[in-house]
Amino acid sequence: MYENIIGQDEVCRTLATAIRCESLPPALLFSGPPASGKLTTALETARLLSCREAGAWNCPCPDCAMHRRLGHPDLLLFGPRSLPEEIGVAKEFLLRTPCQASAYFFLRALGKLVARFNPALWTSEESKLGKAAALVESINEAADRIDPAKIGLRLDPEILKAAESAHSDALALELLVPESPVFMLRNMRIWAQLAPTGRRRTVIIENADRMQDSARNAMLKILEEPPDTVRFILLTSRRASMLATVLSRARLYSFSPRDEKTSALILQRVLKTDERAESLKAFYESRLPFSPAQARSRAEKLVGRILVDAGWERERLAAYGQSLFDLAVEEALDSAGILDEVSQQTKGFGSRDKAMAGSFIRFLRALTVVFSDLLQESSGNKLLLTLIDRCSALIRDAAIQQGSYNRNPEFLARLLVVSFAEQAENLQNSDTGSLSPGDRDSQREGGRP
Repeated sequence: MYENIIGQDEVCRTLATAIRCESLPPALLFSGPPASGKLTTALETARLLSCREAGAWNCPCPDCAMHRRLGHPDLLLFGPRSLPEEIGVAKEFLLRTPCQASAYFFLRALGKLVARFNPALWTSEESKLGKAAALVESINEAADRIDPAKIGLRLDPEILKAAESAHSDALALELLVPESPVFMLRNMRIWAQLAPTGRRRTVIIENADRMQDSARNAMLKILEEPPDTVRFILLTSRRASMLATVLSRARLYSFSPRDEKTSALILQRVLKTDERAESLKAFYESRLPFSPAQARSRAEKLVGRILVDAGWERERLAAYGQSLFDLAVEEALDSAGILDEVSQQTKGFGSRDKAMAGSFIRFLRALTVVFSDLLQESSGNKLLLTLIDRCSALIRDAAIQQGSYNRNPEFLARLLVVSFAEQAENLQNSDTGSLSPGDRDSQREGGRP
């Protein structure tokens, strides 16, 4: 049991004992940092709960075969994705090392994405699927053409074409993955009441802490009277954000961070590479054409530039705010120029290249982190607190506009920067009160070049 999980021996031993003794509780909470193996362990737990034989990873029983391809009818997986870049890494692995292992890895990576669009989750809400339905069908058709048993030292042209097609469609589908809307929880509750086709059903909710209040309340109702034939596994990287009432109904399993040595071992055994990385998450992110680190760098310069151009005083900012101010002063571009640079780098935030499809969300997350770091040191600066609150609301709205209404990300980014600048200038003007425009200009340090 759990022989394919590396670096989480204690958690796996505890889970294996509970499964053997049939003492696994109705709800489990897997808590730990990203890329610590929570989802892989949850999927393996689901397989073991369905297995009719000894439980080994290569078990020949029909239930295990379906679970290995993430196609078992007793499995439901949804929630925001933690490692959306996994499919790109899997495709790279398949092209670099064509073999059964890399083919299975690629197919499982696709399966984790497609599972979010299981018809059972969308009952009576099919109209919301929109173009996702066509993308899912296209990915499934491409996956069907990738037979691990036929993978040789060189990829057959048809398999290569199928892999490229599936990857391209997956990039577009990633943008359509819903958070965890309440209708999914309600449909999941109906699904959970049905008899399993095998021994037991399993529901896995990734990033369960990010559910909206209505969805959390629906989840709580399910956990209050869980069906005996179902096990619920909630995954989170932020346990403190979970409802206390949900925590009280779930048995906690803590996943420890994987150190550099363990990460190297996983890269070597699973992805067949000797490349080194400080963590698996860092390895995955290094494969992105617009990495979180790049997004953070541009976000910091953009926020700093907006503060400078709005006439904020450097001395009224704490250490991190002053560092943003200094970055902006050194930057030769104004805020519009910084955004133009990011837009060129990301091909219009993915509007002109599917490979960059996730860049807008990464840029929004980077802006959120910048404002969050500012927030930690701004308790005595009411003006900055107001700006952070307003800009954070604008970021959330931009994410909704892009995710729910499919608005053009490049347009949203430009509108966001204009709105940031307006908020910063309005607040600065209100703070300077009766100062004349000339006096306010004299307060600026490092204005627009």
